[in-house]
Amino acid sequence: MKKASLLAITGLFPFVVFSQPSDLLNNFLNETKQASGAFEQQTFQKDGKPAEELQEGTFSFSRPGKFVWTYTSPYPQRMVCDGSRIYIWDEDLNQVTVRSAKGAIPKSPASILFGTQSYKKDWNAAQPKQEDGYIWITLTPKAKDASVSSVSFGFKSEKLEKLIFVGSMGEKINLTISDLKTDVQLSPETFKFTAPKGADVIEVK
Repeated sequence: MKKASLLAITGLFPFVVFSQPSDLLNNFLNETKQASGAFEQQTFQKDGKPAEELQEGTFSFSRPGKFVWTYTSPYPQRMVCDGSRIYIWDEDLNQVTVRSAKGAIPKSPASILFGTQSYKKDWNAAQPKQEDGYIWITLTPKAKDASVSSVSFGFKSEKLEKLIFVGSMGEKINLTISDLKTDVQLSPETFKFTAPKGADVIEVK
């Protein structure tokens, strides 16, 4: 479940100023090149019951194509993408799973945030709506076999604070973003990964 959550989300979320609700997501993607912050993640089953414990962690990204997504609790785990490969390290198992970013990112939610082309190629955008104090921009995939049925971006006071991923089976992942910084200068070393000593490395074709 942890690995599925990692691949479902990957990455996130800056502060930019916008003029119209319909501009929120487009300007966010166009203007933000690097960012870092913290998150809380809650996963729910189709019936609305929590599927697992509240997860917390940190993230950094450099568009296009590089990111680090780290769970600090309750179970340490990290995903790193250097632009060409994705490394998922499960600290408890001391196991690293490696896969091609080219095969994993396109048409996934990660492509919206880190892709090299417009998300409009693979996603349809609904009209923005206001709810619970947020302006929500919801995207639905054009592909029938997509891993999610929708991705919603929640803006408050012109700042992206929430994301909601709804899976193809009705499961839901809620993300709340905090301590967001978009004026960071991230070193290329941030997105390099070396397997820990003694770790099992599994290559996924």
